[in-house]
Amino acid sequence: MANFQSEREQLILLENLLKQKQFADGLAYAEKVLQQFPSSFHLKFLKVNFLKELGKIDLALQALLEMYARFGDNILILKELADLNFQQKKYPESLLFYNKLLFLDSFNMHAQERVKQINDLLEDDVSAQLSDTKVEMRHDDTKPVAKPESMPAPEISFAETSGPEVVVAGKPHLDQEQELNFETESAAELYFKQGLFNESMAIYKKLFEKTGKTDYFLKIKAILLLQNNEKKGLIIEKLLRFLELIQQRGSQFV
Repeated sequence: MANFQSEREQLILLENLLKQKQFADGLAYAEKVLQQFPSSFHLKFLKVNFLKELGKIDLALQALLEMYARFGDNILILKELADLNFQQKKYPESLLFYNKLLFLDSFNMHAQERVKQINDLLEDDVSAQLSDTKVEMRHDDTKPVAKPESMPAPEISFAETSGPEVVVAGKPHLDQEQELNFETESAAELYFKQGLFNESMAIYKKLFEKTGKTDYFLKIKAILLLQNNEKKGLIIEKLLRFLELIQQRGSQFV
């Protein structure tokens, strides 16, 4: 009982230091008290608050991750990790913790809004990265058009008026492997914008294997991230619908 009262007294002192904005003194005192109570959840959480107020975000994240290793199902820790990573623009890490938070608290509106916001940000970021790879291919009107039988290779043209469109002159039926042989960034971008992520990723993979450019590897990673987030969103949506169904049926649900 004496130890409990002593820890409680220390917590009160630290909370007062936090309210008085004596962050440096509070952090030093929290580290001292934690030597006496190394397993105290509340003391560790107060230390995180002092670190945040002092702008030591990396140390705060490190302390939270140590707490997460022990208290992985604690909603407060998950929210802090998600919010801090979001503030640092570490969106994939933030999304991971928001999804874990939603698994434990499916009706958390803050987490739901942030998940949607992060997914939009990630999609916009990927589109921005792909925009610099856009290759414009136009038919040269000054050149006489060759007859189909004399054309040595298929021709690809991207229409600008009604969205990207592929026109292939040559063999009418090409299997998927032959299509991927074009292996151009513009083709990969076209597949991506049409939502054909697997086809787009296959081209980027071949380009990466041929050139070793890190840009292609980053685009592959971005597509995998989008696919993974899409699957997580569907799972969460199904769980929410199931919970709504339980609430609607009430006691009649068996």
